Amino acid sequence: MKHEIGKIIKEKNSFLVVTHKNPDGDAIGSSFALYNVLKELGKTVYLEIPTKPAYIYDFLDDYNAVEITTNSKDVEVVIALDSAEMHRCGLDKEYVKDKLLINIDHHKTNPGFGNINLIEPEAAAVGCIVYDILKSNGLPITKKTAEYLYLSILTDTGSFRYSSTSPKTFKVAAELLEKGVEPWYIASNVYEREKPETYKLLSLTLDTLELHLSGKLALLYTTQDMFKRTNTTADNTESFVNFARSIRGVEVGVFLREDEPNVFKISIRSRGSVDVSEVAARFEGGGHKNAAGGTLRAPFKEAKQKIIDAFSFLK
Repeated sequence: MKHEIGKIIKEKNSFLVVTHKNPDGDAIGSSFALYNVLKELGKTVYLEIPTKPAYIYDFLDDYNAVEITTNSKDVEVVIALDSAEMHRCGLDKEYVKDKLLINIDHHKTNPGFGNINLIEPEAAAVGCIVYDILKSNGLPITKKTAEYLYLSILTDTGSFRYSSTSPKTFKVAAELLEKGVEPWYIASNVYEREKPETYKLLSLTLDTLELHLSGKLALLYTTQDMFKRTNTTADNTESFVNFARSIRGVEVGVFLREDEPNVFKISIRSRGSVDVSEVAARFEGGGHKNAAGGTLRAPFKEAKQKIIDAFSFLK
């Protein structure tokens, strides 16, 4: 499969690279890496995402190359990365029906919506899969491409702390460092360049902390009113869910973000054996065993109770 994708990259001339809305570091790193490789090969290539990446990624060279999804580019090949479902990367079925659609992902819930599907749930990040494609096909991995791939792996493994981290993960990271990646440069830009107003919003959000189910479930939430009071947006909440999971005794941490009145983006993180992807699937979402997300459409009190009920098995 990887050699087939490599052959397409070499032989086709026009590409559209896409990833999911509200892209995280893996989505950004893997899509930017492939976009950069195609550019360096002299291909016609576009990079589209349904929503603009968060400002913490604006240090990346190709940050401004991102276009909001239009489903209008005349290309031969569309490559979707890190998207468990086609609609999450904004692709229209009519648009892709006459194009070669390649689906590269590591979500076990991915149904295989492409003409070619490379889905590896055991991969620590989609960046690892892209790296394998490039390496096994002798495609160029310049310092810039390596930086994007390292960003992907660093963020999706929680700085190499999550259970998805394997010996292969460290091996790939080491090989990327040999390409010139400076770990401090990536880590400091991602984790130590926050805006002051983010901490004002975090302060309000931490005040909402609730423990349920004998302290095994932690809930945090951010409302539209909090955004207004601190002059912030959803971009400022990138890591908030981790504060819920990090509490002693907590097995599942949930962050509810009110994106619209009575519409909440759910981020769920777990530790140990709890598979949160199965719960997220009940709420228009999905993901990985220990990290997943979805959407809840209900008044806040009802939304919160739905989450508590969904994790009642933690008692």
